[in-house]
Amino acid sequence: MSRSSRSCLAAALLATAAANASAKEPSYTNPLPLRLADGSLAESCADPSMLRDRTTTPTVWYMYCTMDPVSYREREGKGWKFRMMPVYRSVDLVNWYFVRDAFDKRPAGLAGPKAGLWAPEPVYQNGSYYLYFTVTDVADAHSPEKGCEADSAIAVATSASPSGPWTPARDLVVAPRRAGPGCNFQWTFDPDLIEDGQGDRFLYYGSYGGGIYVQRLSRDGLKVEGDAVRIAAANRYEGAEVVRHGDYWYLFASSTDCCRGPLTGYALYVGRARSPEGPFLDRQGNDMAASRVGGTPVLQQNGNRWIGAGHNTVFQDPAGQWWTFYHAVDRDKGYFSVADKLTRRPLLLDRIDWVEGWPVVNRDQGPSDTPQPRPAIKPGPLQAAPAIANKAPAATPIWTDRFEGDRLDPRWAWIRPQAAGSWAGGQPGLRMATQQTDLHEDTDSAAVLATPLPPGDLRIEARLRLDAPLDCCASPVQAGLVIMRDDDNYLKLVELAHNGLRQVEFGKELAPVGKGYPRYGNTVVGTPGEWTWLRIDIRRDGKEERYTAWSSQDGKDWVRGGTWTHTLGGAAKLGLVAMGGAGHAVTFSQLGLMRLGR
Repeated sequence: MSRSSRSCLAAALLATAAANASAKEPSYTNPLPLRLADGSLAESCADPSMLRDRTTTPTVWYMYCTMDPVSYREREGKGWKFRMMPVYRSVDLVNWYFVRDAFDKRPAGLAGPKAGLWAPEPVYQNGSYYLYFTVTDVADAHSPEKGCEADSAIAVATSASPSGPWTPARDLVVAPRRAGPGCNFQWTFDPDLIEDGQGDRFLYYGSYGGGIYVQRLSRDGLKVEGDAVRIAAANRYEGAEVVRHGDYWYLFASSTDCCRGPLTGYALYVGRARSPEGPFLDRQGNDMAASRVGGTPVLQQNGNRWIGAGHNTVFQDPAGQWWTFYHAVDRDKGYFSVADKLTRRPLLLDRIDWVEGWPVVNRDQGPSDTPQPRPAIKPGPLQAAPAIANKAPAATPIWTDRFEGDRLDPRWAWIRPQAAGSWAGGQPGLRMATQQTDLHEDTDSAAVLATPLPPGDLRIEARLRLDAPLDCCASPVQAGLVIMRDDDNYLKLVELAHNGLRQVEFGKELAPVGKGYPRYGNTVVGTPGEWTWLRIDIRRDGKEERYTAWSSQDGKDWVRGGTWTHTLGGAAKLGLVAMGGAGHAVTFSQLGLMRLGR
């Protein structure tokens, strides 16, 4: 198909979308349709970011996606076709139509020959359109270490139109930043730009390797100035999205692995600050940059088809309603290619409401997979705010063990007791020592203090203390709960100390799996305290069970995390573990088993 034919087809499709929008279609269903020039559907839009055209009536919006494959049909030679930041446009914020790739090829003189162009951030400033983006491997002329492929940076291109063509700036906005000698660099990823009420601009960038930083941007938008401030912890967050609402700036950031196919546990968290430079604190007052890392879960998987929801962009529609675009993974169709580990990340949309000063996505129910009211495309009255889901159902006690005395309750039995190391009952609670053991894929060496679980819907709660310094540990020292059918099929909810970070991890292991598929995936919950409460709710519906994680610093104010599905069955056991690395004390002061209400 010729370029002119593609342009005519795109114009016709956009006109059809405008007609549909004027007919006031009542709803949409995730994922959103993105159509390529030939009319076929694009399968992925990772790291989405959106911009409104300042010149058109009716309004046209533009969507920008990370460099990735987008179609099973598109190949280059023997491999996949990687579109270099595809751009789509829409008149209704639901139906999107391909415009062009931001670049025909990697920008010469800026990007290395294998570089990825990731996480586009479009803005309008200085009378022009700017497109900030990640270059995962800069050309040697811009690197302090020649020949490296991990010297990432932030670049920018400009255009007179949001559809391009884009002209890259000659110099980098944020150059590669060393983390050590040789080719050891911090991850300079995921740009996000805001402007405050005084006209000052701030650029956010960074990822797991080093954390997320904010730095002032020059007036011309081409370079950062002054000192960088770290506002989110290393090894925890990426994909910064910052917006202002009321008196606060809100930092949305994503955590864990974006791209593990059907075991992706990526999720979205939020904190707020009085200043664009932080500190960003969650609802419990925990700092997102601290060792006991803060961040209130705001978009977590809920047990439906969508997992791994994150890397979002936030906007208001013309009526003033807030929304978020983000990518997620269909757990039944997670990959373009298992062999290449290319995860499909379709484009999703959900409504944001502000409740008591905090954003709530889709009534606090996770990614939607049912019809939802559409965004407004012109000014008008706001839709009525929906009811927010209840946080926690009631539960009736079945059994509580406070680990009193010097003997275990006979309900408990050890799996691999020889690996348990030192442990003791008595006052206060059950004391164990972490061991250089694990439950992870082919390493099944950890001792588990286990007890059978009764049938039905259940709640499990435990209170524990992990005595490890905040700068601990080189290996992932962890203690908490497992629910297991066997060593290769379980859910794990633990407090974890690793590389100076303390967090609550909720993991899933599954076997057998197809060739090339992952066996383990994880998400994270709330912030651990000196003492940490862990909770797992079990719903046994149909062929699979749903397991939802919670955590608390005081046993009263609970933070809900994500939901994993599994098929552990009626023979599943509850276990206590202390593993990952040797030499740290763990105390379990209480464990409760309850019948969960509806």
